[in-house]
Amino acid sequence: APAEPEPEPAAPPPPFVEAARRRHRIPVWVVPVLLFLPFWAVFYVGTLERPPEQAVGLLARGEEVFANNCAACHGADGGGGSGPQLNGGEVLLTFPDAASHVAWVLNGSPAANGTPYGDPNRPGGQHVSRGGMPSWASLGTEDVLAAVHYERVRHGGLDEAAAAEELATFEAVIDSGTELGAGMTPADVDAVLSSAG
Repeated sequence: APAEPEPEPAAPPPPFVEAARRRHRIPVWVVPVLLFLPFWAVFYVGTLERPPEQAVGLLARGEEVFANNCAACHGADGGGGSGPQLNGGEVLLTFPDAASHVAWVLNGSPAANGTPYGDPNRPGGQHVSRGGMPSWASLGTEDVLAAVHYERVRHGGLDEAAAAEELATFEAVIDSGTELGAGMTPADVDAVLSSAG
C-alpha cells in the first residue's frame, strides 16, 4: 500500500493573529472596576459644591465695608465674637426693618449699658446693649447702607424680592445725595428711605 503522504505543515498564522496571541489579556478584576467608574463619577460630581456667588454693586461694597470695619467684632462670617451674632437670620430678628438697622449702625449702642434695643417682639426678647457698638456715621451714607444691605442679605438671609426692593431704595437714597448721620432715629431714617423708595 502506498504510504500516506505526510500532511503539509499548517501555514503560519498571519502576523496580526500572532500579535493577538502574544498580547497580555485584561485581568479579570479590571472589568468590575471599569464598570464601577461611571457610577463613581456621577456620585463624585454630586458631592461638589457650587462656588459662592460673587457679590456685585452695593452688595460687594457692603462686603468690603463689613470686612474692614465690622468683622473684627461680629466675625468674618457674622457668627459673633465680642459683638452679637448676625448670621443665621439673627440680624433680621433683631432689626426686622431696614430703618432701625441703619439707625443702629449710624448711632451705635447707647452709652448706658443695659439699654434694650431691636425688635421687642423678637423671639427670646430684645437684645440688651453692652455699650460696645461704635457709631459708624463717619463712614458716610453709601458705606453705611452698603454694610447694612450686606448684613441683611448675606447674614440675615433676606429673601430675594425684599432684597431687591431694599437695594433699589438704598440706591435711590445714595443717588439723591441725602446724607444720613449720627443722631437720626429709626423714624428719621424711615422717612428718608420712604421718600427715596
